Amino acid sequence: MKQSMTWILAMAVLFLPGGCAWLDYQETKLHSGSIYLEVDADAQNFGYQRLMINCRYREPVNTFIQTHGFPDYIYEYNKAAREGIRLFYLEENKVADFLEQGMSPDSATLIEHRPLDSYEKAEINEYRTRKPL
Repeated sequence: MKQSMTWILAMAVLFLPGGCAWLDYQETKLHSGSIYLEVDADAQNFGYQRLMINCRYREPVNTFIQTHGFPDYIYEYNKAAREGIRLFYLEENKVADFLEQGMSPDSATLIEHRPLDSYEKAEINEYRTRKPL
């Protein structure tokens, strides 16, 4: 009984609107949490892929990206069991910080649009200048 209920729930997730976005989001989430990811639309790197998954999964983030363009870096995080994403625009020295306000991914709300702080600048600079071993 428990196994059939799990199967039914899995199928419901697949066929509900946004189910595929949720699966994409969960599949790559482990590799993206709590690190700064560069977004390169031309190379379609991992940061770009995670941003696109977030755009499909969270309409408010998608709307922001359509208005402001692609960020240079993203940072995904958890806060009190809620998920968030920060979009870093280096040339403008701005961070757009989205955090879910409830259970729905569409509850992601822009909680801050501010200048980068010194820690963020140093961390991103370290990522930019890092050389492979």
